[in-house]
Formats: sequence, structure tokens, C-alpha cells
Amino acid sequence: MLIRPLLLTSLAALFTVSISSVASAGVCDLTTDGATCGPSILTNFAIFGETSPQPTGTGYIDPFLRLQKNGEEAGFNTSGAFQLDQKEPSNFTHDLLLSAVPVKTIDGVQYREFFLDINESKSDNNRLLSLDELRIYLSPTGMLDSYNAVNKKLNNLTAIYDLDGGGDNWIKLDYGLNSGSGEGDMVAYIPDSLFTGAGSQYLYLYSRFGAQPGTAGTADAGFEEWWVGPASSINPTVNPTISEVPEPATLLLLGSGLTIAVRRRRNRAR
Repeated sequence: MLIRPLLLTSLAALFTVSISSVASAGVCDLTTDGATCGPSILTNFAIFGETSPQPTGTGYIDPFLRLQKNGEEAGFNTSGAFQLDQKEPSNFTHDLLLSAVPVKTIDGVQYREFFLDINESKSDNNRLLSLDELRIYLSPTGMLDSYNAVNKKLNNLTAIYDLDGGGDNWIKLDYGLNSGSGEGDMVAYIPDSLFTGAGSQYLYLYSRFGAQPGTAGTADAGFEEWWVGPASSINPTVNPTISEVPEPATLLLLGSGLTIAVRRRRNRAR
């Protein structure tokens, strides 16, 4: 199984935006083929990219979290009791060890790699979906089962990564960029420096979708799922370096929010 590498623009020293100049909300727009965002204050120094790993259907990937609900949906992976909109326990939603999450090196910085596949209608009005919240937690024990939507803690644990760490940010996704369910839509690279402690820790990923009905639509079809690629098949080397493409970045200041999108067009064989 081969996944085409995501080619990322080198962003070092491109953004000199001070923290005080960043508005309270921002959009990472991944609705262009090959678009990327970050690392920046907007993304809390993670990198997000539109991507198309193929094939990624059942039997090719090993999801650790599936969510499904019309409208807004949210949940976290666990082998414990389901609290929110998780589905299919054991096989497709379960505890995940930190040691199972691959490390990738980009511009000399190490990141943990996560893939997301969304499942929406193909119609023009319903193909968009927002990823509104993304938080990652580490725990020495498994089977966590209690998320507090007020203080954003999971079993009283504080997130080691929060997409909203620099403001009320969200990611705009387009299901129509790929030919259907099970192909993958986004890759997330979270700074490895945040993942302190032994690899025997459990990793929990909380995500919330569909809270931008006016601009990105709500969840209205199948499940959304997160997975990581095992080093033995998807990532044949431990820390491969992702190639850099020396293209200019675009910095867009839009009214009440800050949108930073680095876009690259690529030819895609469908």
C-alpha cells in the first residue's frame, strides 16, 4: 500500500505575525487540492494538509476513532464506555498507544502523523464540513470515558494539543476533492515535542465537526474516522523527511479572523 507523500512548503521565518495581532478566530482552508496550513499561531504550530492516501477503505487502514451523527458530531477514541457520538467499539474505536503513532520529520522538526477521512454528500451544497475542535490527551491508563465540554478536560486531563490554543480556530474540509468515502481527506502533523513521557502512554484524540452550518455545512452522511499508518506498510522508514517545495506562501487577513493557507496545486490520477 502506497501513500503519495504530502509536499509541504518550507514555512520557516515566513510569518512574522505577533501574537497580539492575531484575531480571536481563524480558518484553515483545505478546500483547494493540495492546500496546507501551518505551522503558525493559527494552527497552534501544527501542520494540516489536504491529502489523498489511497486506498484507505476497511481492510487497508486501522481506524482508532469513528464518529457519526447528523448535524454536529463529536467524540474521542476509547476502549471504555462511549459518551458522545462514537460508533463501532473495539474494531474501529478503541484505545491507542502513543508508540503506535508514526513520527515524521518536516523541515528538521519532528511531528506525530494522523489521517482523517470524512464522509459527506457529494452535492455542491453539502460536500463541505468543518473540523471545529481538535484536542489530544495523554494518559498512563486506558479506557477513559468522561469528556467535560465546559473545561475541555478528559477524565480531568488537560490537552497537550488544542487547535483552539491560539483562538477559536477551525478547519474547512471538502469531501468533493476526492472520489468517495474511504480515500482520506486530511493529514495532521502535531509537534512531537508535545508528546512527553514514555511511549507506553495512551493517546486520546477528541474531535468535533459540523459547527459552521453557514459556511461549511454540517455532518449529513456517513462516519468520519481517524487512523494512523503503521511503519511496516504505510511508512516504510521510521522518520522519513517530507520533501519541500520552494513556493511562495499566501497570508490572508480576513475581517474578524486570520486565515493562513499555503496552497500547492498538484496533478492527481483519479
